[in-house]
Amino acid sequence: MKIFISVVFFSATYFLSTVTTAEDLKSPKALLLRFTQSCDESQWMQRSDRRPNGYMLADADVGWNVRMKTLQKLVAHGRSAVPTLVQALKSKSLPERILAAQTLGYLAPDVPAQPLLAAAQSDPDAAVRLYAVDSLGMLGRTSVPVDWDKLRQNETNRDVRMHIGYAMERKQQPVEVSVIKKLVSWKAAQTDTAKVGHPAPGFELTAATGETIRLCDYRGKQAVILVFIYGDT
Repeated sequence: MKIFISVVFFSATYFLSTVTTAEDLKSPKALLLRFTQSCDESQWMQRSDRRPNGYMLADADVGWNVRMKTLQKLVAHGRSAVPTLVQALKSKSLPERILAAQTLGYLAPDVPAQPLLAAAQSDPDAAVRLYAVDSLGMLGRTSVPVDWDKLRQNETNRDVRMHIGYAMERKQQPVEVSVIKKLVSWKAAQTDTAKVGHPAPGFELTAATGETIRLCDYRGKQAVILVFIYGDT
């Protein structure tokens, strides 16, 4: 028996009231700067011709960990992070533009649609356009009309076109507050606990059927395959 589990988080603006540490209290600009400094584009390994700098990072890379924690803390800042992230959409740093495009979707309805629409239309990198599209869809109804059909017609990247379709399927429904609460309350200290060559840490997730899946129930009995589908999670 193979178990395939995919986890997706969506959300809306939510203000964290339990931020206490100096690390969490860093300003949005300081958080974004720390994230950018942790990104080493030279570490990309050539696995595909879809990205000029490579496609995968080494197993030992810690940039992903910093990235996820930065996203969480920026969302916890709420509307005060919006100006910094909007400005970052025009950054020369590709990782910074990608992170900004993704994070803004979790800060609706305090995000202006026009900067995201501009990124979705004209950013030279497909990853930025993809996340900008996702975030546009997460905003719900906006004062700026979005011609989704035209956006999809003009898009050359297959993955981005697929995400435009996902955004259209939302039918201008904004992200739910309950999910942003889950993102903000996520225990970041639990990341990076799985190590290659060591027993997997215990966890439980809810399957699409509503069933609770616990790793411990299968230990010593059968193999478990955990799959996070690239590009759609």
